[in-house]
Amino acid sequence: MKKYVIDVYIVDDHQLVCEGISDLINQSGQAHVSYTFTTLEACRLALQNRRPDVLLLDISMPDGDGITFCQQIVNEYPKVKVIAITIHDEYSMIQRMMACGAHGYVLKSSSSEELLEAINSVWQGKEYVSTQVTDILEKGKANSVTLTEVEKNILRLICDGHTNPEIAKELNLSTETVNWYRKRLLAKFDVKNTVGLVRTVFEQKLL
Repeated sequence: MKKYVIDVYIVDDHQLVCEGISDLINQSGQAHVSYTFTTLEACRLALQNRRPDVLLLDISMPDGDGITFCQQIVNEYPKVKVIAITIHDEYSMIQRMMACGAHGYVLKSSSSEELLEAINSVWQGKEYVSTQVTDILEKGKANSVTLTEVEKNILRLICDGHTNPEIAKELNLSTETVNWYRKRLLAKFDVKNTVGLVRTVFEQKLL
């Protein structure tokens, strides 16, 4: 009985990378690359007519953000399994990609065996992250910020768009105290301003 071959698309702005990964996948006998794309727009147009089982997606693309594109694909074509294949090994980047619906995350430095395992795993409905990514996620969780109840309440109100005086009134604190806590939160999350603080909170799904 012939084994089913998984249909794969690749989106990467480096043609040589596309060709190399295609050769690897096609020679495995486990999957087949139908199309490769060097822009998100080309892939977007192709998906309107035909969808693959698995889409390998680079995060940094010349015409857009792969993370946003991933979320769009998951929303519009829920049967397509998306695997990030990238050089980005930052904890926050991995968290953002997985939060946007990616089914897998593999670094380009991973082995060919891991890539093939990722394709097979997500096709079967499982989530897959490569060994290196697993280590990064574990270290990130270990280094996660610890917040007091007061800090959590203030952070929640900051994310809701409240000013220091409004937060002070809500929590029965002085405006000076709230301002001190806001600065403390910026330091804890190692960000420069409130915009960066709110972005980090949502990226890491802290609230």
